Order: sequence, then structure tokens, then C-alpha cells
Amino acid sequence: MAAARDVFDQDAHVRFDDFAARAGVGVGTLYRHFPTRESLAAAVYEGEVASLCDQAHDPSRSSSENLDAFLRGFVEYELAHAGLARTLALVADPAVLAEGGIELERTVADLLARAAVDGAIRSDVNVGAVMIVLHGIGAAIDRPLWASESRAAVELLLAGLRQPDFSR
Repeated sequence: MAAARDVFDQDAHVRFDDFAARAGVGVGTLYRHFPTRESLAAAVYEGEVASLCDQAHDPSRSSSENLDAFLRGFVEYELAHAGLARTLALVADPAVLAEGGIELERTVADLLARAAVDGAIRSDVNVGAVMIVLHGIGAAIDRPLWASESRAAVELLLAGLRQPDFSR
């Protein structure tokens, strides 16, 4: 899986059989577990989404810090794995992408709810609005200033989530 993620991240156009050599396994093993390039890309994606979501709930951080870390981490993940995103856009089954999106949305909803209960963010924030911002970041992958604009977009989102300070 790690070898496949690296190939996808590099946007490398290798033959499907070459994944086996890079992973140090036989071609038969590759085909037995992943009969197509699409199934391999889907498995990498599912693993990456699970890993990203698992890191969202660090008990040593406050709910606000977990939310901030997840949203910033999502952007950094997108930036680091742009090649995988391009590959998935070309070969992945929309149902697989939808499942990953559901898991991401469930994680964001939980982070928002916890931070709202703790009074760290506004309580009127809709998870769909946050997901649209995150999807927009991913969809803008070919913009010339994508990295800096993506980081700025998530900071704007985080600022908009905060409770207004009327004490000033």
C-alpha cells in the first residue's frame, strides 16, 4: 500500500504490474488482492481516509485544537497527495469516493459538535458548509497558487467558525 501511495503521489505512470515490483511482492499477489489499478487506488484512498480520521481525536488536545489540527491537516494532506487525488479522479469508482466522503463528513460533524458544546466555535455551523470548503480546496488543485490559497482558505474557515468576541 505504501509503495502504491508513493507511485500515485508522484503521478507516476507505471504499468500496473510494476506496482508489485515496487512493493516487493509477486505479480500474482498483487492481482489476488487488487485485480485492477482502480481497486488498488481505492484501497489506498480508503486507508488514507481512515488514517486521517483516526488522527482527529487526540485526547491530549482540546476539542478546538482537534478541529484546528484536522482542518489544517486535511489541507496539508491534500497538498502532499495531489497525485493520488488526480489518479482517483480518473480511475476510482464514485461509490468508493462517496464512502470516503461520508467518513470524512462524519469526522468533521463530530469535531464541530464537540467544539460547539465546549463553546469554542459558533453553534450554528452546518457541516455541509465546511465540507464545501474542503471540497473546493481539493477541486482547485490546478490553480497556480493552490498551496498558499488552500492554507489561506482553511484559516479563513477557522476564523469564521470562532465565536465572535464582542468584548472589544
